[in-house]
Amino acid sequence: MLPYSTTTPTAAAVPRAPLLTYRRRLALTGILFILPALIYFTVFAFYPMANAIHLSFHEYDLLSEKRYVGLRQYERLFNSAAFGRSLQTTAIYSLGVSVPIWVLAMGLAILLNQNIRFRTFFRTVFFTPIVMPLVVLAIIWTLLYHPFGPINSVVLAPFTGGETIPWLNNRQYALWAVIIMAIWRATGYYAVIFLAGLQNIPNEYYEAARLDGGNGWQLFAYITFPLLRPTTLFVVVVSIINALRHFDAIWIMTGGGPGDATTVLSVLIYETGWIGFNMGRASAMSVILFVIALGFTVIQLRLFRNNQ
Repeated sequence: MLPYSTTTPTAAAVPRAPLLTYRRRLALTGILFILPALIYFTVFAFYPMANAIHLSFHEYDLLSEKRYVGLRQYERLFNSAAFGRSLQTTAIYSLGVSVPIWVLAMGLAILLNQNIRFRTFFRTVFFTPIVMPLVVLAIIWTLLYHPFGPINSVVLAPFTGGETIPWLNNRQYALWAVIIMAIWRATGYYAVIFLAGLQNIPNEYYEAARLDGGNGWQLFAYITFPLLRPTTLFVVVVSIINALRHFDAIWIMTGGGPGDATTVLSVLIYETGWIGFNMGRASAMSVILFVIALGFTVIQLRLFRNNQ
């Protein structure tokens, strides 16, 4: 006979739920993957941006303590003739670079999309300038623009009768000289973008249009250009934003001169902050440049949304 037990039977042990569910583990894995990029952008993009906005409300010369002045930096800028001329130069430079690029890049993309010999070679050649170091290209173009360089002595000699043009030392020519260099460098890059858009257009559309008697211009006007609208919009906005940020080549080729002929906003920011040691005013200029670029970005997003 078994001894009598005073304990009562217990229910079967219920297994404990894991601390991290499968969905939470997936989310944590994703966070760990993006964490390095997030840290990078926080340190090198978001923090400098926030610090520039903070400095724009202060007087700061890198040597003494910051002094809060509110909106006085912005008031001084909008009353500054030098800042107004720089904005005007920036607008001329940005449009002078961007508008020709839109036309040349699209035309080049259409040409490279044809079944021509050495097509891959030409694509590589036209894309090469954008991957070359900008400092090297600026030095090369400075030598090309030299009064006795190839542009004056070879290209223009038959038209000028041997008279040299001081491309980088004359207010009349300096801005257009750096614009030509920027167009030459970026056209191949945007042509590749247009080429990608062209190759996404089904060839059946062109075949059907040719059967209906459509010529080359009609194919472009009624098929190519409408279907390239998203790509064109992207190129238009991005090319303007990139032109607004140009600094390296202009600084190397002209230093913002002669006078202030090529002093675009990015050059003026550098001169004000690192040569004049007025970091508060330079930061205010940077904020204004950021707002201008942000405006073009918002326009792009709205137009893309309307295009869908």
